[in-house]
Amino acid sequence: MAASKPPSDKPAAGKVSASNGSMPKRSAANRKPGHDAIAKRAHEIYEVEGGGDPDSHRLQAERELADKK
Repeated sequence: MAASKPPSDKPAAGKVSASNGSMPKRSAANRKPGHDAIAKRAHEIYEVEGGGDPDSHRLQAERELADKK
C-alpha cells in the first residue's frame, strides 16, 4: 500500500479557506473577459464588417479584450 502524505495546514488552491470562508482573490492577469463584454465587442465587429462569421467575431473580441488587460 502506498504511503499517504500528512495533511497540510494550508487550504488547497481555489478552495474556501476554513479561517474566514472567503475565496482566494484572483489577480487581474488571470481574469478573462466576461461573456457579456465579449458578446458586445463581437457584435460591434459584426456591425462594422456588415456581417460575417460569428465565431471569428467572438475569437477576435476575446483576443482584443484579453490584450487590453
